[in-house]
Parts: sequence; structure tokens; C-alpha cells
Amino acid sequence: MKEKKRLLILGFWQFGYTTAVFKHCEFSRDEFDITYLGWDYEDPKIELPGIKVLYVSRKSNIIVRNLRLLHKAHKEIQKGYDIVFANYIKGISLVRLLNPKTKFILYVITMGVTYSKLKRWLFDTMVKLELRAFKNIVLINSGLAKKLRVNKYDILTMGGNCFSKKEKSFDKLSLLYVGTLGNRNVINCVKGFHRFITENNALKEDETSRFVIVGDTLQNELKEIRQYVKENKLENYIFTPGFIHQEGLYPYFEEANIGVAYVPITPYFQNQPPTKTYEYLVSGLPVIATATAANSEIVLPVAGELVKDNAESFYEGLKKMNQRKSEFTSEKIKKLYSEDTWERMVRTKFIPLIHKYAD
Repeated sequence: MKEKKRLLILGFWQFGYTTAVFKHCEFSRDEFDITYLGWDYEDPKIELPGIKVLYVSRKSNIIVRNLRLLHKAHKEIQKGYDIVFANYIKGISLVRLLNPKTKFILYVITMGVTYSKLKRWLFDTMVKLELRAFKNIVLINSGLAKKLRVNKYDILTMGGNCFSKKEKSFDKLSLLYVGTLGNRNVINCVKGFHRFITENNALKEDETSRFVIVGDTLQNELKEIRQYVKENKLENYIFTPGFIHQEGLYPYFEEANIGVAYVPITPYFQNQPPTKTYEYLVSGLPVIATATAANSEIVLPVAGELVKDNAESFYEGLKKMNQRKSEFTSEKIKKLYSEDTWERMVRTKFIPLIHKYAD
């Protein structure tokens, strides 16, 4: 039996709280000896058998804690790894320069996505400068490569989990949003859904229509949504359970029949990887999704509706979904997107990519 290559994965998330890292580890742990190093947000610890997780404290200000993370990464690399797969962290080029003999892959999945134009510019400029320290660059899609002005790169896309086994009934609409609420304007979806059930007499005739919003944020978005629900007496129709880890999502996907893939249509979100779009489709849910460049590439007409990023358009999209509900077949949607599962993506793209640069 051949010896496994030692793989160090670097990230700024706490392990288990970002889907891509968790799935990369889950489906490649039989192939590699994996260590993950990232921040400790003091959230409940999530374990994955076969994966060694190293936590770095986030105490102190942003500069100190970022330097602490980079220092820990540098020290860990010196223990000897066949290759380092580094998700982009501010200052990661310093770690690369301090370890010139170590094989690195730099993975970039996004540019700046904050509302502040200055902060986006600073982040984007830093990414572009730090890319120069790396020979092996991996990006989420070609659109990001154009924005970063990178010519030589590999592409590593996202995937989706199949969270639902049963054939869906589309008699009543049951919407599901899963993901972060930060800077997503999901309140627009709530308002559009509110208008839809009101204008279709749903409050009197269709008490099974529902919208479940799974996710949280460091800002006030969840509080805003809950306040709107309370003020408009929508507690029987809109539910906000907060953050739920991957393993707890199955019952929510089983009950839902429409996935909501909503991000603002802005230049900085156009190529943002739509992880949950894949997961809805792989699970057999048609989607109502904002028409970003990334979503527009994925969502086929038979699998849902594309909308603008406002409450009015979301409402119109729901009307169309309701009119088309007899057209949707969950098994057909699953078949169309069967090659987009996380397991297939990791085994056919992630694992070969690690071997390509580690061998």
C-alpha cells in the first residue's frame, strides 16, 4: 500500500463552517493525509474522522490575529508537507516567500464582496499583488480569472450535496434558502414572498405555503427578517431557524420543493460561486435565482427562473414558478445535474489537481 501524501489545507474559517473545505476533506481523506489549519471562532467544534484540525485564536485586533494565523501556518509547513493547498488569506504571499522549497497551490474563489467600494478595491488589489508570489494558481471560474487578469490557472468549481431522496410534489410552494445572510438582501425575498401569498389569497386558502430561511450573519440581517415576520404576523409562513450544519439540512431539503439562490446582482457578486444553487439542483429542487453571470451559466430553463435582485422581481418569479409547477420533475432535475455533486467534483477534479502539483 502506497504511502499517502501529506496535504496541509489553509483557510481563515473554522473547520466545518464552510462547505468547500469540509467536502474537499471528506472525499479525499482516503487519498491524502490531511491537516487543516484555520481560525477558531469559538463555535461548536465539528470533527471529521481522519482529518487533523489545528485551531488558531482570533483574540486581539485584526492585524495581530492575521499575523498569528500566518505565523502558525509558517511553523506548521516547516514540519514537512508534500503540498500546501492555501485558500486565499490576506498576507499568504509572506508564508509562500518564507517557504520557497514547499509546493503550494493558491485557491481563490472570490474578490471583495463588501458594500464599501474602497474596501473592495483594497482587497482586490492585495489579491492581485499576492498572486505574483505563486506559480500554481487555482480559481473558481474563468470570470474571476479575467477580473484578476490571470492567464495561467486551473479551475476548481463548487459542487452540491444531494440532501433529498424523494420525488417532490409541487401542489403547494415550499421555499428554502440556505446560506449566509450577510450582504445578501434576503429581506427582498421575504417581501416578495409576503406579497405572493397575500395576493394569491394564501393567507386564507393556502396555509401550507412556507419559506424557510436557514442561515445567520454577523450583521443585523437575521434580526431585520425576524422583525419583519413578527410585524406582519407571518410566523406561520416564514421560519428562521438560524445556522444549521450540513448534516442537519436533510429534513429541510426533504420538505422543500423550491430552492432560493439569491445574491445581489453587482459586479462583485457576478462570478461569486453559487454553492447552494448546485445543492438545490442536485437535490432535485427547481430554483428561483438572481440572474448573476454564475447562476445564469448553471440554471437551465427547465430547472427554474432567473430574477432581478429586488422584491418585485422575486414576486414575479414566484408567480411564474407557481404557473409552471406542473412542468417540474425532481428526478429529471437530479439527472441533469448528476455530475455536479461534491463527491464527483472532488474525485475528478480536486484529487487529480493535488497530485498534479504534488508529484
